[in-house]
Amino acid sequence: MAQLIKLQDYVSRYEQDIFRYPGQFIRLKKENYEGIKQQWLEQKEQDQISPIVEEEEVDKKKGFFKKWFKKEEEDDQFETVDHAISQLPDDENELKRDFLDRIFQFQLKWASSTLHEVSFLDRIYETDDQLKYFLMRFPDTFLLYYQPIFKLNKALLEGDIIMVTPTSIQCIYWLDTDDESVVYEAVDQRKWKKRINGEEKSIVNPNIALKRMEGAIRSILNYHEIDYTIEKIVLSQNGVIQYNHSPQQTHYIDQSTYETWFHNQRTTSTPLKHQQLKVAGALLEHTQTTSINRPEWEDVEEDF
Repeated sequence: MAQLIKLQDYVSRYEQDIFRYPGQFIRLKKENYEGIKQQWLEQKEQDQISPIVEEEEVDKKKGFFKKWFKKEEEDDQFETVDHAISQLPDDENELKRDFLDRIFQFQLKWASSTLHEVSFLDRIYETDDQLKYFLMRFPDTFLLYYQPIFKLNKALLEGDIIMVTPTSIQCIYWLDTDDESVVYEAVDQRKWKKRINGEEKSIVNPNIALKRMEGAIRSILNYHEIDYTIEKIVLSQNGVIQYNHSPQQTHYIDQSTYETWFHNQRTTSTPLKHQQLKVAGALLEHTQTTSINRPEWEDVEEDF
């Protein structure tokens, strides 16, 4: 599961210590899943031994997932989830899906609050399928910036999707649609054509936004004297992209190449790198953050 480092202009745990939180997330995720899997196996075994259970045991079963994570004293740990489901997962794949759904909620919390500050999270992100896709389908070592707002020379620049991997920065423009009959045709430097069900319309060339993102990121890296590969990706899982040639360091991923690209992304086994975290920290340093003090900390300050 990729890590949500920055969401729009919300305050993020990762801004406090980029060299601490990515590794901590991976460790906590592993520890909690192993504990829950063991509990699930024990409950399944118990059900096989005693298929007829009393009403009290049914209540216990319903509350199996009421406490997903260990309760920690510090607010920056995975916390107790007060949520129950009606029955145990039937298999481990279902268990994993349920587990990731719950961690997704923690990702949103970590990307919109710290111990002292909080941002007002737009609830639309809780059901954002695109955000869930990039978080749930990629490795733990991929660090995601989702619609970040960069501050460059007193100007604000809105980004799209940026993934900092152990080997490169991926600037991604999402072109996806549920309709597999859609065709995107690269026309010129300013526009593309989108054809679907016999209808055709012009859209802005995705490379314009990608080039703008690349320029912002490159200026930040140059400022910090960091050398890191930047890739640009136009992504359409279901559509077809027609083009004569792609710009330098730009990959067009459509239905014909998606599975290979996705497999390569998913199966990467490269661990977190120091240089990667250094890059992630540099980008965070130049993002906009809008937040307020948590109410309890305002009370403390007033007392002081």
